Amino acid sequence: MKYLESLKKIKDIEVGNQRHVGIFELNGDFEDNTINSWANHFRQQYCPDNIIDALISGTGMGREEFLKKMKLPDKSEDFGPATRSGDFAELLISDYLEFLLNYYVPKERYQNKFNRNTSSQGTDVIGLKMFSRDDSKDDELVVFEVKAQTSGKKPKNRLQDAINDSQKDCLRKAETLSAIKQRMIERGDMEHVKLVERFQNKADRPYKEYYGAAAVHAADTYSEEMISKVTELGETSWLIVITRDNLMDLVHELYGRAAKC
Repeated sequence: MKYLESLKKIKDIEVGNQRHVGIFELNGDFEDNTINSWANHFRQQYCPDNIIDALISGTGMGREEFLKKMKLPDKSEDFGPATRSGDFAELLISDYLEFLLNYYVPKERYQNKFNRNTSSQGTDVIGLKMFSRDDSKDDELVVFEVKAQTSGKKPKNRLQDAINDSQKDCLRKAETLSAIKQRMIERGDMEHVKLVERFQNKADRPYKEYYGAAAVHAADTYSEEMISKVTELGETSWLIVITRDNLMDLVHELYGRAAKC
């Protein structure tokens, strides 16, 4: 994804237990081709192009109207803006893991919402990585809890919120993997079913496991002082913060373009 070329790490901040938070900026303006490609990628997570016409059939809607009314979180209605913000942050971390760090990151959860203006339940982001066709103790599973504050006048410690919720991910991991696997079976994706199965029984098939927390902030809701005060890290060892000026404007621009296909 070309937009990720603008994601630059600017520093590390040391927090409790000698752990570090990687601070990233999503810099610069994006060319039309880049943001259009990003928006298209965004749309696929909610409604793949190969099924949209079948879903529209019988509704009397065109593609854009269907996407706006049935699939994509709303710009202003109910919890739509908060859902846009949260989904954007999760998908940003998913892309970071997938396209820069070479994890396989399932994203089916966005396609199966009953209410487009609410967030999906379960673990936010799971990344899977195998190093060969056979099991290796070096194979990796990473579980991320992601929080966002893309607007507002007073910074909140969303990284601490993500860390707190990350403590539940050890229990939710098995349920999330099972749900991902079921959706893969339903669509006949047996290759990735086998990949998920690789990580469902750690006792008999050992692998490395990491828990992460990420916060995505607009520049004016980011506080380095607040980030430096995170505590009670527990098993959460991978810590990321991403910031950008006028972030909610970018979020709305992406969703607007995603509806035009």
